[in-house]
Amino acid sequence: MVAAGVFLVARMFPLIAALPAGAAGGVSVALQAVTWVGALTAVFAALIAVAQTDIKRILAYSTVSQLGYMFVGLGVGGVAVGMFHLLTHAFFKALLFLGAGSVIHGCHHEQDIRRLGGLRKLMPLTFATYAVGMMALAGVPVFFAGFWSKDAILHAAHGWPVSQGPYYLVVLGALLTAFYMTRQVCYVFFGQPRNSGDARETGGATVHESPRVMTVPLMVLAVFAVGLGFLGTPAWPWLQRYLEGLPVAGDWGRMFAGGAGAAMLLSAVIVALGIGLGWWLYGRRVIPRADSPDVLAVSWPKTYALLRRKFLVDELYGATVERAHAGWAALSERLDRWVWGGLVWVVELVAQGLAWASRLVDEYVVNLGFDAACRRLNRDGRTAAGLTDGQLPNYLRALGTAFVCLVLMLMWGGCR
Repeated sequence: MVAAGVFLVARMFPLIAALPAGAAGGVSVALQAVTWVGALTAVFAALIAVAQTDIKRILAYSTVSQLGYMFVGLGVGGVAVGMFHLLTHAFFKALLFLGAGSVIHGCHHEQDIRRLGGLRKLMPLTFATYAVGMMALAGVPVFFAGFWSKDAILHAAHGWPVSQGPYYLVVLGALLTAFYMTRQVCYVFFGQPRNSGDARETGGATVHESPRVMTVPLMVLAVFAVGLGFLGTPAWPWLQRYLEGLPVAGDWGRMFAGGAGAAMLLSAVIVALGIGLGWWLYGRRVIPRADSPDVLAVSWPKTYALLRRKFLVDELYGATVERAHAGWAALSERLDRWVWGGLVWVVELVAQGLAWASRLVDEYVVNLGFDAACRRLNRDGRTAAGLTDGQLPNYLRALGTAFVCLVLMLMWGGCR
């Protein structure tokens, strides 16, 4: 689901990258928008992850940040660069999320990193695989997949002809990624368990390694988090050539050509700086209790509070979208009750009135008139039936009487 947007942009890349007739420059406006939005997203989400304390929430904001990297890769380097990071990220981020699930399972549903600690010795398999995923995400050279895919993005962003802004943003994002992942690992796996005096307990419950049904998939994903990056090195760019439909051929001369060596060196320095800074602030110092303040909160309380509250995005969303939604819902409810409901009530009254009128007409006009006509017809029919009783003397008597009457009428009229 989270990668659907990246895949959609990759599939629609020929349309997004197409330039209108007569346009100057070599990069479309749509592709520039994709690049800038991706770069800002990478830094924005990484800054939020720095101050989070839920183990899965940190990874969730990390995923948003890495999606920004993928969009930058699509914008500055094309489909191959963006999809390469999408592919490597799928494995090491799956490894990290499953590792977080293993930690939560082994620590009895505890997700707050401040309440964990010391799991390196208590959950060795989870720690080893999680460390692999962390180094792959941070881009530790040279054996981790994230290094090669992220380095390809940095290299392409450095040569982007439009602006160097996205390049500096993704460099900052890479530094923050290494920093917040080191912070998370130090909180969870190093030091001593907090909120408990027993080294084998966290939050009053015994910590245990997860079963093989959880650790075996972690080991499989760790293998791919290490080896998958070699499908896209400058010396053997198999994935890039495959996506472009070109033959693949290894060439070690391309490993450091075209500024690739400088980009790899800079990437390694950034990762080392981020991990070193994270270890300096969180790894070498003892965090005695779960309620101990974060070192960043002590040094920069306002900045940390802003990051902790996610740049007030939730508050802004509540004050705008949610309030507008609630207002529209209240208006719809009033319209439904007083306007549409009133119209329905009026229509109902009209329909009932017409029904009563139709019933009255049916009973007192149609039924009475029809019944009277039927009774009159019945009476006349009985009278006519009496005249035709089938008796011959009665017929002769009637004919004789009529004849006499006729004669009298003629005689009366003739005398006058």
